[in-house]
Amino acid sequence: MCEWIEETDSEGNYLKTKKYEGKLYVSLIPGNIKDHLERLENMEIRDDDTFIMSYPKSGTHWVFTITSMLRTGKSSYIGSPHFLDYNDVDILDKLPSPRLFASHMTFDRLPRQAREGKGKVFVVSRNPKDVAVSLYLFLTKLKKADFSGSWEGFVKFYTEGKMLYGSWFQTLFDWEKTKATNKEDNVMYLIYEDMKQDLLSYVTKMASFLGVTYDKPFLEEVTDRCTFKTMVKTIIDEIKPQDQDFIHKVSDEKKLPIYRKGEVGDWKNHFTVAQNEAFDRIYDGKMRDSKCKFRFE
Repeated sequence: MCEWIEETDSEGNYLKTKKYEGKLYVSLIPGNIKDHLERLENMEIRDDDTFIMSYPKSGTHWVFTITSMLRTGKSSYIGSPHFLDYNDVDILDKLPSPRLFASHMTFDRLPRQAREGKGKVFVVSRNPKDVAVSLYLFLTKLKKADFSGSWEGFVKFYTEGKMLYGSWFQTLFDWEKTKATNKEDNVMYLIYEDMKQDLLSYVTKMASFLGVTYDKPFLEEVTDRCTFKTMVKTIIDEIKPQDQDFIHKVSDEKKLPIYRKGEVGDWKNHFTVAQNEAFDRIYDGKMRDSKCKFRFE
């Protein structure tokens, strides 16, 4: 069964997580975690199901929005994905095709049929400094966040791996292990910063991976609709109120507190010199054997 973990420090910073089989999860995951994960394990997967997997604030909704347009052939915004983490399997089973799921869990927590090659899986990773900033600012906009405190307190928890879904580093290493050992061809790995640099190229590659064919004008339209500049400006006006229900249950924000700047290098506006130097030492040590290289600006 899961164990509740509560971290506090002398400055009043507070973090609450659920721990199950050595991994940390957010409190929203139903019940004792064990029963929910067992039901996910045996969930029936359809051939046109798509999963967007990531550490929190790594581009989940961005990739979901691109994928939804490629799956439906319509360049319209449709709200947020259904998370495997928080939704009962009975609800997920009844969704119409094509189903688009998201999760901040790792490959071992995907339904067995997906791990065996059914459906398509996108894995998106982002540099950990921009992730930290985006996650902190997102949590400050939630009504009942699992973290409360200062930016300095957040950075301390984050670098120690005491965070929602655990360590950014361990999540990345888990996916690197999956990439090296998984023999199926239904997983595509994406780097957030690379997508920002040449989005049209990645939209085209994603369409090919999904097995869908469109002419160049539609792919360009999807690309234009999915730049952060366009999304931040228009998405709140186009998403139907019912598709924002979940967000409004957890936040008082008038607009979706998901898309912010989306810039590469925004961490420079938040990390102090000392915090950056300390994080770089940790990053250099932990990433020594990693094949994954990130751009930080």
